[in-house]
Amino acid sequence: MQNPFLTALLTLTLHSAGMAQQPAPASSAAEQAALAPQDILKKWVGTWDATIESTGRDGKTITSPAKATVRLAYGDRWLITDFDGKFMGAPFTGQEVLGYDPVAKKYIANWIDSAATSFSSGEGTFDPKTNTLILVMNGRDDSTGKMATWRQVDVWKDADHHEWSIRVKGNDDQEKIQMTIRYSRHR
Repeated sequence: MQNPFLTALLTLTLHSAGMAQQPAPASSAAEQAALAPQDILKKWVGTWDATIESTGRDGKTITSPAKATVRLAYGDRWLITDFDGKFMGAPFTGQEVLGYDPVAKKYIANWIDSAATSFSSGEGTFDPKTNTLILVMNGRDDSTGKMATWRQVDVWKDADHHEWSIRVKGNDDQEKIQMTIRYSRHR
């Protein structure tokens, strides 16, 4: 009789051994296209200074400073982001777990924060030609109690700067940027 625990452990060990040999970071779009998903996740690792831009109820842009600390964990398969700043004038903290699902061949994410009463989750792809991660996220809108869907778009400008945004469809079915966070690697 096979022991499922030992089978799972052996599979995990063999998979981990194959993951240990990782190529050096690539710089061109062609080289990035050949990178393993775990190597792409390494782009985010580090400490980041951030600026949050959102639109207030009065239609004016609100800008707030923030920080993010990003690390790989659990065999370098999961990227964990700890976010700390202010949103709409109030303290705001959040955490994201981002990884790659090799079966679905998609990046997957879960997000929790100090303003929401439930978590958000989603999946998407990384386009090496545009250096962009796009996730379709789902979560409960606490103001209505209904489930909502939005896109998170993270565009890399260079190795030390990326721009993340939340995009939602309005009543006119047109997508609008609800919030933008501009990240600069902390020096």
